Amino acid sequence: MDYKLGFITLEGFVRGVANKESLKLCFIACGQFGGKQGDELARLNHSVHAINTAETDLADLKVIKNIIKLDNYNGAVKDIERGQMAIRDNREKVLSVLQHPDVTEADFVFVAAGMGGGTGNAAAPMLLANLAKIRKPFNGKPSYGGLISVPGSWEQRGIKKNARWGLSHIDDLIRENACGSVMIIDNEKLYNLTESIFSDNGPLSWEDYGNSTIAALITEVLALTALPSGKTFDADELLDVLCTPGYFSFGKTIIKDGDSRESNSLSSYIDRAFKSSPTASDYDYELDAINGFVAVVHPKSSRNPIITDSDFRTIEENFGEYIANAEKPHSGMIANEDWGLITGNGKVKGEDPKALLYVGAVTDQLPARITQMLEEIEQEEKTLSEKKSKRASQAPLDLSAFKKLDKREFAASSEVGNEFDLFAPSKSKDDEDDDNFLL
Repeated sequence: MDYKLGFITLEGFVRGVANKESLKLCFIACGQFGGKQGDELARLNHSVHAINTAETDLADLKVIKNIIKLDNYNGAVKDIERGQMAIRDNREKVLSVLQHPDVTEADFVFVAAGMGGGTGNAAAPMLLANLAKIRKPFNGKPSYGGLISVPGSWEQRGIKKNARWGLSHIDDLIRENACGSVMIIDNEKLYNLTESIFSDNGPLSWEDYGNSTIAALITEVLALTALPSGKTFDADELLDVLCTPGYFSFGKTIIKDGDSRESNSLSSYIDRAFKSSPTASDYDYELDAINGFVAVVHPKSSRNPIITDSDFRTIEENFGEYIANAEKPHSGMIANEDWGLITGNGKVKGEDPKALLYVGAVTDQLPARITQMLEEIEQEEKTLSEKKSKRASQAPLDLSAFKKLDKREFAASSEVGNEFDLFAPSKSKDDEDDDNFLL
């Protein structure tokens, strides 16, 4: 287990599956967000391929080895059409990624991209649409999906318009069952969640926190499916969730010895796990969830178990109510001997006895905050269009009347006029004093 953890902290049970088979994920990291997220995933030995137009973004990557620079472009300047052109002009390079054994042989492939820019935004729906020709389905479902970031409320209107374009195309693929689950990182939630968070290595930006936490969560959920148990949440069950077309959110929380085991408290842990996650969580889980999972990892040798069989049955019941529309959610209770935290500084931290609750859900509707943002940008566009239309009906200002200079006229020595002529002879100091009103 050769992790280059950086800011990442992992639960100790991950050590127990270092040499065991688990699901193989592959990430195609597009654009700036995709690259940064991909770098954290590569730290944990996930297969990652980076694609970008910007040399500077690619040079900033520390861990990813498989890098594709799209030739004849140096950034997409947040222009989706330019991003599309870059991909089409580098068709063979992009196809080499899609046909790479990492992509064709993985159990599930994520396209990671930000929805605000040009390269990632253009690449995400294009790559997802083409993965259908490369990937074999799992149990009749698409074995590929997305990991995307969505702009916060403070970001520019043009960025939000880009997100609207990307989300609409991805949503079409989901409706057509041509894409599996899509994980949404809402920058708004992530920023609010991390205002006071610090790491062992010093202050941690909200972007770094999101990237490292997502990488850790993905790795831990994969690891728990590989742990032996009498009531396990296994790899195929996780794959069934990931391959479900819709929007995926997941998270975890800690239940400590002595915490309340009342039914309403156990239900609140489920809610807390989703809300503390860097993934968007303001979905209507009760009405819109179509698949999901709940899993508990607890100490194996504890004489006084933190979560009893009875507690777990209550958790299963509560989770079934929480995502009531989902008919067959998966669940598992896994006893484990490896505890403590694996940290970025190489030390293993001991901890008091605890249980870990992991939850995940796929919904068929976008989260509320994103839906509101899309409605607001649509209204802003409508209002702006109406103002432009009103101004277009007005007679334009005739500027020809302002051509005459008040002081004196200049004899033209070129078509552009002396005041703009870089080839005109330099003036004497006296002439410059006369003309000092010119910029």
